[in-house]
Amino acid sequence: MTQPWIVFALIFIVAGVAALLAQRGLAGVLDERRSAGRRFAGLRPDIAATDDPDSLRRRVSRLGRSSLVTRLERLIVQSGTRFTLPTFAVAFFVIACLLAVALPLRGVGASLGAGALVSGLCLTLYVRIKRARRLARFGEQLPEVIDVIVRSLRAGHPLPVSLALVARDTPEPAGPEFALVVDEVNYGRSLTEALENLYARVGYPELRFFVASTSIASQTGGNLGEILSRLARMLRERFRLTRRVRALTAEGRFSGYALSAMPIILFGVINVVSASYYAEFWASPVSSKILLASLGLLVVGNLVIFRLVNFRI
Repeated sequence: MTQPWIVFALIFIVAGVAALLAQRGLAGVLDERRSAGRRFAGLRPDIAATDDPDSLRRRVSRLGRSSLVTRLERLIVQSGTRFTLPTFAVAFFVIACLLAVALPLRGVGASLGAGALVSGLCLTLYVRIKRARRLARFGEQLPEVIDVIVRSLRAGHPLPVSLALVARDTPEPAGPEFALVVDEVNYGRSLTEALENLYARVGYPELRFFVASTSIASQTGGNLGEILSRLARMLRERFRLTRRVRALTAEGRFSGYALSAMPIILFGVINVVSASYYAEFWASPVSSKILLASLGLLVVGNLVIFRLVNFRI
C-alpha cells in the first residue's frame, strides 16, 4: 500500500501544478487573442483564435534540428493543439502522479514507473491522433486549394493574391495556415521561406510537391497554373488510392482495436463479477513486474499490427 504522506504530497503537488497551469493557460489565451487579432483582422475574422504567429514561427524555426525534443515539438505543432513543450511536460507529470496514486501496485517506484509509462503513451497517442485528423482534413482540402490558386492565376492575379484568396475563403486547417504564409510574405519573408515554413507547420507529405513546384516556378518562371492543375489531378488520384487501401486494411485495423481492448474489458468485467479473483495476484511480490511486462507486450503487439496495416503508397 502507498504511504499516506506520499498520497498527500502528490495531491498537494498536483493541485499546485494544476493551478499554475490554469493561470498560465488563461494568460496565454488572452495574450494570443490580442496579438493575433491585431495582425489578422484584415485576413479572416476567425483567425483571432489561432496560435500566436510570432511564437509559432519561433517554434517552427527550430523544427529543422534532429533530436527527441525537436521531434516532439514538431509533432505538437503539426497537431494544431495549444500544447507547448512546458505544458506537455506539466500534463505528463500531473497524469503520472495521479496514475501512481490510483494504480494498485506494490512499491512507490513501480507505481511511479507505471504511471509515467501510461501518461507518456496517452499524451503521445492524443497528440498523434489530433495530428492524423488534422492532416486528413488538410489532405482533403489541398486539391481544392490548388484549384482556387489555379483559377486565380488564370484570371491574371499574382501568386500572393491567390494565396490571400485561399486564406480568406478556405476553412480550417488550410485557411489559417495559408493566412500565415500571406502574413509572412507581407512582413518581408520570401515566398520560398514562407512556403517552407508552411510545410514544417503542417507536415502533410504531398504538400512538399506544391511547395517545390511553387518555389521553382517563382524563381525560374513557367506556366505555374498548368503545373498546379496537373498536381491537383495527381493528388486526387493518390487520395482515391489511399481510400481504397484503407478499405482493404479495415479488417486488420479492427483486429488491432479488438485485441487491444479485450484484456482491459475482461479485467474490468472479472473485477465486477468477482472482486477477489485477483487477490492472490496483487498479493504476489512479482505482480508489478508481470503487469509491466504485459503492458509492454501489448504495446509491442499494437505497434506490429500498426505497421502491418499502415504503409506509404
